[in-house]
Amino acid sequence: MNATIAGLRLTLEDGTDLAAKINPRHVSLTLTEKRGGEADELHITLQNADGALAIPSKGQILRLAIGWISGEEVTPGLVDKGRFRVDEVSASGPPDIITLSARSADFTGAYHRRRNHTWRGTTLGAVLSAIAARHGITAQVHPDLAAKPIASAEQHGKSDMAFVRDLGSRFDALATWKDRRLVFMPIGSATNARGQKIPALTITRREGWQWTYTHAQRDEHDGAQAQWHDAGTGKRRTVSTGGENPKRLKRTYASEAEAHQAAKAEAAKRKRGGKSFEYDLALADMRIMPNGRITLSGWASTITGLSWLVESVELTLAAQGLRQKVKLEAG
Repeated sequence: MNATIAGLRLTLEDGTDLAAKINPRHVSLTLTEKRGGEADELHITLQNADGALAIPSKGQILRLAIGWISGEEVTPGLVDKGRFRVDEVSASGPPDIITLSARSADFTGAYHRRRNHTWRGTTLGAVLSAIAARHGITAQVHPDLAAKPIASAEQHGKSDMAFVRDLGSRFDALATWKDRRLVFMPIGSATNARGQKIPALTITRREGWQWTYTHAQRDEHDGAQAQWHDAGTGKRRTVSTGGENPKRLKRTYASEAEAHQAAKAEAAKRKRGGKSFEYDLALADMRIMPNGRITLSGWASTITGLSWLVESVELTLAAQGLRQKVKLEAG
């Protein structure tokens, strides 16, 4: 019987293997992958009781692969999680430890710079590609979204980070920065930004420990309305997704198509919102990723009868092994 053993590989951008320095001093590693407009976060804690480990400098680029080395209840293999830029280093004691914090995007530079720009007569894919290019990275936009028309979009006093987050809300899309890529794809899509199928998984009650189901009544809106400017008549017109009490969006859009897209996205968020599920898995399943679909088995029908989407995944590698906390949203 093969022992269940977790492992990781950490290298510098030039390929230098840090195993000899990291493995003997490893205390814990936590990786949080998110669906929203934020970068993935990596935190590494190392023991430095002998004081021989120099405090690393900020700005270093780390590449992480993590997963299982062996085990009969898991799928062996390290999964590449991409590159992370160290943006914070701290040391404390006793006992003496060093903690590194890194993100999958460099949020200390031009990402946060406020800009003024008007996008007209273009597509969503073109806008995102232009934003990615000025940061020296690439955009991966899902085929279902790349050709979406944008008659007019104002980036007024907003950073690229904030503007991309707004576009994610407008198109009900996962918008995230990771491994020098701007990834943009529909929430709940069966395929990723490259068009590859995302596995639909089942999680049972026997696979973990602590779980929490929450149903919060956010508001009474059961649809959405959006206004658009009709250039031919000079009047404002309204589109609606229906419902007895639709939410009225404040913004006025440049075209009927954009207003309809915004209303549709808002209605989808309203439909998903309010029900969440958190679960601590005993053994991390490396196939689980943000935006993936999950079926729950072994709980009450109130829970198992819902379709679930992965909102975030937290991996922790410590003395207890490789564990995983998943946060789900009713889809």
